[in-house]
Amino acid sequence: MFSTNDLLVGVDIHRRTNVVQVMNGAGRTLTSRLRVTNNRPGTAALANQLAELAEAGGYDHIHVAAEATGNYWLPFFCELERSPTLADWPLSLYPFNPKIIHNFRKSLGDWDKTDDLDTAVIGERLRFGRELPYPFHMEERYLPLRTLTRYRYHLVRELVRVKSHTLALIYLQASEYTAQPAFSNIFSRTSQAVLKEFPSLETVAAMPFDDLVEWLDIQGKRRFAQPEDNARRLQRIARDSYRLPDEWATSVHTAVTLSLRHITVLQQLLTRIDTAIADQMDNYPNTLTTIPGIGPVFAAGIIAEIGNLARFDYNQAKVASYAGLKWSKHQSAEFTAEETRLKRTGSRFLRYYLCEAAQLVRMHDAEYAAFYQKKYHEVRHHRHKRAIVLTARKLVRLVVRLLTTNEPFRARQAPNDENG
Repeated sequence: MFSTNDLLVGVDIHRRTNVVQVMNGAGRTLTSRLRVTNNRPGTAALANQLAELAEAGGYDHIHVAAEATGNYWLPFFCELERSPTLADWPLSLYPFNPKIIHNFRKSLGDWDKTDDLDTAVIGERLRFGRELPYPFHMEERYLPLRTLTRYRYHLVRELVRVKSHTLALIYLQASEYTAQPAFSNIFSRTSQAVLKEFPSLETVAAMPFDDLVEWLDIQGKRRFAQPEDNARRLQRIARDSYRLPDEWATSVHTAVTLSLRHITVLQQLLTRIDTAIADQMDNYPNTLTTIPGIGPVFAAGIIAEIGNLARFDYNQAKVASYAGLKWSKHQSAEFTAEETRLKRTGSRFLRYYLCEAAQLVRMHDAEYAAFYQKKYHEVRHHRHKRAIVLTARKLVRLVVRLLTTNEPFRARQAPNDENG
């Protein structure tokens, strides 16, 4: 892929220092390892050194690769792309998924784990060339929106993690509370009130039935259709749950109460970030929100991650590949595995927003609902996950078309039975 006229640069990025290896397309190292600080002056010094090497060696193209770890690589790549010193050469910047570098290292033998060798691995993976990541472009227009949508992704994952841990604590406080719930939503306002009000549900079991019904009805703002049913289920939970020693029960109740407060804070932050994203979307006219089920938040997540469709040549297959919406194949001789892993080398953010959007679209559009059901019943394992990913893959075609044409969504007409 690369010739001797290509300048290849592998960079191992750290918080304070970047370790750099420079070679040509044939793999010949041109300098000893360079160490530059990971800030503007250090990156400017590196740009000057690369320009000197490119000019002295008559190189036609500069290729820089690094692991996309955290945010440490992002300002570094942005600074290189904007560097006037490198403006005279075509510059390609490749942010590698760390998993790809980790797996490639195994093919090089028993290499030690040092900064210098890490840089060499990155450089060799760049020189190998096959299935390189999409070259990085700063796309300044999309960075503000992308920052908000990725922060939202972080909040959602944190909320899921905290809820999962809270459910484990609730099991200790009342072991039957999640097995035969008294409320449709364990984290509803009334359910949280029960968990916070009663350190032990023994108090609930001993409470006069009419008093419990009235208390629940007040907590539910008189919205329960049959508060008596909720009260009966709650007292059954109280009778059937394990009993904890008093001191332990007190500690568990404290942890549950604080966890519920943590969930409330996260939900409030989600509401605020959703509002900020919706406000930001005024700067990105689009027709994705005409798709049933997709609102400004999921449209924002998709648009922010795809960015300028020109970098994908307006090709929906390339967008789907970037999102990692495909499974690996496992075949040998006459054997072909039916169950394989989903490839996760693409953008996890785009994959998340497409899958979440697909979940909503299939609940609001008949065509996508039918497609989901068809894919759901094709296999015996991982039915929902597989069907959602395939529905998201189908949604990619629609997303690319609407972003390309800027036309509103139009549902397909059902075939006329009389005309076949």
